[in-house]
Amino acid sequence: MIQRDQPPGWEVCFVTDDVAGAYDRAVAAGCSPVVSPSDKPWGQTVSYVRDLNGCLVEIASPVPPST
Repeated sequence: MIQRDQPPGWEVCFVTDDVAGAYDRAVAAGCSPVVSPSDKPWGQTVSYVRDLNGCLVEIASPVPPST
């Protein structure tokens, strides 16, 4: 039996060059915003939304190659 009051215990990540655009499209399509796009110290841009079923979805840019 699925408990609707608790989110699923997993997440999925989608990688894109346009994190802000994908985040905006996800929210416009009904996802709940969790963390808006932010730049990380290692050079990646990351955001989070919850889909219509409560699943956590990470939207991130590719991890840049280490130098």
